[in-house]
Amino acid sequence: MFYDTKSYRRVHDETLAACAGVGLELVFMVVDDSAGTDEDVNGLADLTDVEVVTAPFNLGHQRAIVHGLRLLADRVGDDDLVVTMDSDGEDQPSDVPRLLAAIDSDHSSLALARRTQRSESWSFRVMYTVYRFVFRLLTGTTVRSGNFAVQRGDSLRATIEHPTFDLCYSSSLLALRRPTTMVPCARGRRFAGTSRMNAQSLMAHGVRMLLPFAERIAVRAMALTAVAGGALAVLLLVLALGIGSGSTLRVLVVLTVLDAVTFLAALTTLVSLFGRFDQGSRTREPGAA
Repeated sequence: MFYDTKSYRRVHDETLAACAGVGLELVFMVVDDSAGTDEDVNGLADLTDVEVVTAPFNLGHQRAIVHGLRLLADRVGDDDLVVTMDSDGEDQPSDVPRLLAAIDSDHSSLALARRTQRSESWSFRVMYTVYRFVFRLLTGTTVRSGNFAVQRGDSLRATIEHPTFDLCYSSSLLALRRPTTMVPCARGRRFAGTSRMNAQSLMAHGVRMLLPFAERIAVRAMALTAVAGGALAVLLLVLALGIGSGSTLRVLVVLTVLDAVTFLAALTTLVSLFGRFDQGSRTREPGAA
């Protein structure tokens, strides 16, 4: 939660009301991502079922969730159900019972809210559609979910220390390929205030969502490098032999340039990812600094 106490109070009350007939005891953990600078958080002390965890510094909404879950992991039982959701109301409290029922009926490790519709502007929806296409192209996975999820306590403990969670919580839930149930849920509107996510923050979040899929992206980059490199060699050979003239030659030149750009982009991506893998392996070596 980042300066969103007013919205959170409504999320808390509506979640309790929605789950009144579920037959579970609910306790809440709030991660204060303002690092203690939001004085309104102190007002949550009157909620006896709420524990406030203050982040040491501003972690960002993804790492703040992971911070809270890592503190919580050793305190939950194997069959306890852990819900993660945003504090602003866009993850609708009325959907919590449906997620709880889905994970219980399907005996899955994880239930994710699959977004069926969004409440943002048309320009955001267009950009998000483009992003989903690029994400699918690079990773082979369709992203239609976020932080709104339910997981069992034993599954949480087994996975939450995985290093990909340090990169992005929401896409790591997909990348780890646990038995998962998808529950259709419409995205709601904020209960109060305005989002503090600007365009730069959204783009940075989009990049971080790709990071847990780095190995899959590297495999696709390797294949594209090989194909584009082979095609580039053929096109350069054709040009060197002087095959084609006039409009045919112009087409060959355009194709060569486009293929060269594709080859260099794929090769750069591949080298960058291999560098990241090498750095990661060095940091895991015994005795490494």
